[in-house]
Amino acid sequence: MGEVNNLRTEDKVGFSPPPKTTRWKKGQSGNPKGRPKSKSEMVQDAAKILTQPIEARTLDGRTVKLDGIEAAYLALCKKGLKGHKTSLLEAIRIMLDVGPAVQADKEREQTKRLQVYALLRKMGVDIPEASE
Repeated sequence: MGEVNNLRTEDKVGFSPPPKTTRWKKGQSGNPKGRPKSKSEMVQDAAKILTQPIEARTLDGRTVKLDGIEAAYLALCKKGLKGHKTSLLEAIRIMLDVGPAVQADKEREQTKRLQVYALLRKMGVDIPEASE
């Protein structure tokens, strides 16, 4: 009992103080790797990377700029056409998933354009037939 009273107050930590060698050193982080990234942060990082422009060369030697996602899809298609079956199947799956959405966007845009033309005609504005 007398031994417990002889301990300095800075050595006491809770019920059973851990050894000094295993305690946190001054300035040492308890989580050195930091908090792991969440899934949404990883998706945002991927989106940033895939929207950055990339320069690519065409067959005739011209340099064109593509978004990262376009370049990745182009590379996937090329790999599939060289005989890599899984790449070809994935490229086709993406095309089938994205194709109807692109077509729906085009149809929606065309419908909106026709509605604007109809409103302009009601207001008495002449619209050339070629612009429709």
